[in-house]
Amino acid sequence: MQSEKNQDRDQLDYKTLLANAKQALKLEYQKSASLASQLQAIKTQLEQVQAENKTLRESAYEDVVKHFEARTQAAEALALKTEVRQRFLEADGCKDDESFDSLWDSIKNKIQIQDGEVRIVAQNGTPKFTLTGSMMTLRDFIQSLKKDPISEKFFLS
Repeated sequence: MQSEKNQDRDQLDYKTLLANAKQALKLEYQKSASLASQLQAIKTQLEQVQAENKTLRESAYEDVVKHFEARTQAAEALALKTEVRQRFLEADGCKDDESFDSLWDSIKNKIQIQDGEVRIVAQNGTPKFTLTGSMMTLRDFIQSLKKDPISEKFFLS
């Protein structure tokens, strides 16, 4: 009888141990699943941050490129204005800055830099040509301004 009691108690202890072990395993599995879910959420966040960083780096690069393009365009515009001013003075244009600036404002949209070359263009953007059929140079353009009734007042002779 004692041995049956011990056997029953051992079986109960075994069943209790087994139930407790199952419960502990279930808890560990739930913790593991929760941690795996948290890890996946962190990985997703990391991917989003990396994508944002890439976008920021690229946009910063684009901003730098735009900045230097703007500086290049400003330098080209200044160089063009200086070259026109030089040709204007060579063609006996008025020597005061105010007169040149007035003339410049009226003609700057007719002069472009394309592929590093100065081009004289019509209002629609097409290149202008001389009577001989060659492309109009800056010098030709300044000479044509001397003959124009509106712009001739900017020249001394």
